[in-house]
Amino acid sequence: MGQFPKISVVAMCHNREQYVEQMIRSILEQNYPNLDLVIIDDGSTDKSWEIIQTYKDQLGYCEHIDTKTTSAQAALEYGFAHSTGDVMLQMSEKGFMLPGSLHTIGRVFAEYQDVEWVTSVGCVANQDGSIISISPIRKDLHEHLIDVPWNLQTESTIWRRSLWERIGSKWDNGLGWAADYGLWCYFFAAGAKLYHINTILAAYRKTPTANGVKNPGQYYGSAAKYRAWLRTHISKKELAYAALYSVLRYAKPILRNIPDTVYQHIPLLNHFCNEAVGFKDMHTLKRYKRNPFRTIYPR
Repeated sequence: MGQFPKISVVAMCHNREQYVEQMIRSILEQNYPNLDLVIIDDGSTDKSWEIIQTYKDQLGYCEHIDTKTTSAQAALEYGFAHSTGDVMLQMSEKGFMLPGSLHTIGRVFAEYQDVEWVTSVGCVANQDGSIISISPIRKDLHEHLIDVPWNLQTESTIWRRSLWERIGSKWDNGLGWAADYGLWCYFFAAGAKLYHINTILAAYRKTPTANGVKNPGQYYGSAAKYRAWLRTHISKKELAYAALYSVLRYAKPILRNIPDTVYQHIPLLNHFCNEAVGFKDMHTLKRYKRNPFRTIYPR
């Protein structure tokens, strides 16, 4: 099992009987050899818990909480406290993983011991589970610092337990919604480099009840609070670089034409290189620096 790090996938479910089985099967059917799937049913009153229980022998841990917790983040923290993997990710009960994604995640963290967290190409599905869009735009520290509003896709962002413990093993700090955004800010504040993977790992199912759809003001307002928090916990040097980056973004139509191999050797600009892991071919991973203004398309 040494070549397959233990991956903990933690999901919180609340009244999602129409989606939860697809989420579970998308993970279990990958046959990843070192999986710890944890599901917390947070006070569901539909058939969600009944569905979850049919898979309990294949789960690392599952529990039904009779009275709903104060927030989804509180339920997720509870789930992570019962997880045992060296590599961690949160899976939305509305989302699902794509075939082979756990093996890809395992390979990246096994081959690159200094990589602490990664994110992949974003993927959105409709209520029926059909993929409707792919978002190859990448977020990094400087875009968070200058208030670019788009978030990393939660289902496609994975981290090491050592990083989770370094920030206090805590998700919810009371700032409100968009707590996943807050988690990314905590990681950046901890000095961890974000690596981009040039493939699709999971899909987020967009529904009318999603926080960003139902209450966009609250969601993006909370995200703004997390970004403000990050600016008070990052070095003045990086804040200065962020100010420069905000100016460079206006030159994106020109800068995006610079190849990665050239961009990384240009003084000053190379400070903004993204760290990336990609497939060199069907079987070989490679690590490289990329021009942040170039679009990554999945392979």
